Amino acid sequence: MKTNNNLNLMLMLVLLVAVGQMAQTIWIPAVADMAYDFHVRDGEVQRVMAAYLFTYGISQLVYGPIADRIGRRPVILFGMAIFMLATVLALYTSSLTVLIAASALQGVGTGVGGVMARTMPRDLYSGTGLRRANSLLNMGILVSPLLAPLIGGLLGTVWGWRACYGFLLALCVVVTFSMARWMPETRPADAPRTQLLTSYRMLFSRASFACYLLMLIGALAGIAVFEASAGVLLGAGLGFSSFAVSVLFILPVPAAFFGAWFAGRQTKRFTGMMWQGVLSCLIAGVLMWLPAWFGVMNVWTLLVPAALFFFGAGMLFPLATSGAMEPFPFLAGTAGALIGGLQNTGAGLLAWVSAQLPQQGQGSLGMLMTATGMLILLCWLPLAARDEQHQQPV
Repeated sequence: MKTNNNLNLMLMLVLLVAVGQMAQTIWIPAVADMAYDFHVRDGEVQRVMAAYLFTYGISQLVYGPIADRIGRRPVILFGMAIFMLATVLALYTSSLTVLIAASALQGVGTGVGGVMARTMPRDLYSGTGLRRANSLLNMGILVSPLLAPLIGGLLGTVWGWRACYGFLLALCVVVTFSMARWMPETRPADAPRTQLLTSYRMLFSRASFACYLLMLIGALAGIAVFEASAGVLLGAGLGFSSFAVSVLFILPVPAAFFGAWFAGRQTKRFTGMMWQGVLSCLIAGVLMWLPAWFGVMNVWTLLVPAALFFFGAGMLFPLATSGAMEPFPFLAGTAGALIGGLQNTGAGLLAWVSAQLPQQGQGSLGMLMTATGMLILLCWLPLAARDEQHQQPV
C-alpha cells in the first residue's frame, strides 16, 4: 500500500478513536451540574466513566478475533452503530442509573476503535516503522482529550451537560459516514484463520507479551484514576467553576503528547526510552501522594505530578504497544484486542475503586497512581534485563 494511502488511513483511524476518547472525558467539566440534576453526590457521577471504560475494554476482546476472521471494516461500522444508539439514550435520560447503562453501551460501541488503534498500524507497518506509526497515532489521538473538556465546558455552560452528548452523536454520524465511504479493508489477504484459543495460547506463550500488557494496563489506569478524580477534586474540592475545571483538566495532556513524540525518535535506544517512561510514572505517583501526607492540596500538587505521569504514559503507549505487537503480524486483531481490552478494563476497574474511596483530598488518588507506577516498574525489570543481555532494541 502506498505511503500517502497509509497516512490517509492513519488519519481516519485517529478520527475513529477520537469518538471514544471524547465520550470518555467531554462531560467531566459538568460533573457538578450532572450530580445536581440527578440529586446525587459528585463522586457517584464517576461511575459513568468507570462503566464506560469497563465495557470499552471487555468489548475489544470480542471485536479483535472477529476482525481477524472477517475483516476490519464490518466490525468498525457495527461498533459505531451501537455507539449512536447508546448516545441517543444518554441524551434523553433523566436517571443516573440509565446514564451509567448508556455509557456502558457507548463503551461497547467504541471498543472497536480501541482494537483498530493497535491492529491497523500492524497491518500497515513493521519494525521501526511500526514504532514511528504508533508514536504518530498516539500524538493524533491525544488531541481529542485536549479538545473534549474545552468543548464540554463550553457546551455545558451555554446549553447544559446534555449538549455534550448531542455533540458526540453528531461527531459519530460524520465519522461513520466517512469510514463507510472511504476506508478500505486492511486485513492481510494471506492471514490464516486461527482458532481463538490457539491465538491466545500463541500470544501468552511469550512472557514479554504479558509484561508489556501489564505495563500498558498500569499506564492507562493511572491516567483514568486522575481523570475520574480531577473533576471532583478541582470542582467540589477546590471550588473551581465547570469551565475552569475544563481548562485545568487538559493541562497535563500536552505532556502525554510530548511523551508520544519523544518515544517516536528512531535514533534513541528502545531500552533507554522505556526506562525514562517507567521512572516518570513511578516518580509522578509518589509526588501525587506526598502532599496528602501533610494535608496539602492545590492546583500545583495535582497538575504537576499528573503532567509527569502523562509524559511517562505517553512514552509507554507507543513503545510497549510496539514491543507487544511486533512478533504477531497475523494475530494483530487478537493481540490488539487483548491489549486494548484488558488495558481499558483494568483502567475502568481502578476508576470504579477510586469512586468508592474518599475524595476530600488527593491521598486516594496518589496512593492509586503510586500503585500503578510500581506495577509498571515490576513488569519492566525482567524485560530490561533481557534487553540489556541482547543489547538490541525491539
